[in-house]
Amino acid sequence: MRIALIQSKDLENGKIPHQDITQLVENKSKPNDFWILPEAFDTGWKVTENTEFSGSKNIDFFKQLSEKYNITIGGSYYVKDNGKFYNRFSAVTPQGEIFSCEKRHLFGDFEKGFVTPGNTILSFTVNDIKFRVIICYDLRFPVWCRNSDEYDALICVSQWPLSREFDRNLLLSARAMENVAYVLNANALGGSAVYLPNGKLDLKVPTESEIAFYSLDIKNIRDIRQHKKYLLDADNFSLEL
Repeated sequence: MRIALIQSKDLENGKIPHQDITQLVENKSKPNDFWILPEAFDTGWKVTENTEFSGSKNIDFFKQLSEKYNITIGGSYYVKDNGKFYNRFSAVTPQGEIFSCEKRHLFGDFEKGFVTPGNTILSFTVNDIKFRVIICYDLRFPVWCRNSDEYDALICVSQWPLSREFDRNLLLSARAMENVAYVLNANALGGSAVYLPNGKLDLKVPTESEIAFYSLDIKNIRDIRQHKKYLLDADNFSLEL
């Protein structure tokens, strides 16, 4: 499967307008791609309670692109649902499936003050590849990311500042190695990356690039797991949600 990682041209705020995404998809997509947009792609990270939010309109936007170009597309955005704000990731497939979850670990003044944390672990399958989703700050919490043989690739969408890029790189590598999974990071502010199941970096996207593509080799991960059965030795635990 070909993965598309999208970054913002606005390195001060990380916003990506719908029209920019549409133009990229029109010009560069191929059938059966999985396009991954970063965290809070439609507003950027500089938000307040008075920001104009696209919210659930993003689902209709994803549906239009998915149906027209035969791609799966997803990313996170702020949405108000039953009077509560959430940082919600949604992905839409060409078959009309919609997968959603909310950010668990909240960060910054707006999220701490106004956003409700999620309590759903999202795993879903596209083209026989099993994905799990986390949102930005969730990356720092390994228990939330733990793989009980539920996923092949961990998607992390983020607005991670480049001033803390060392932290992000280290955490992405650790999540890949400990979960014997690919880690796919779409970071709005640059430096999006792909890490292999052994924790090694396989793709680093230049800050000035709007998009990068990566071919996900699922046979590779399944071969690794045949020889390195680390997941079988993991401790059992339960989360209080």
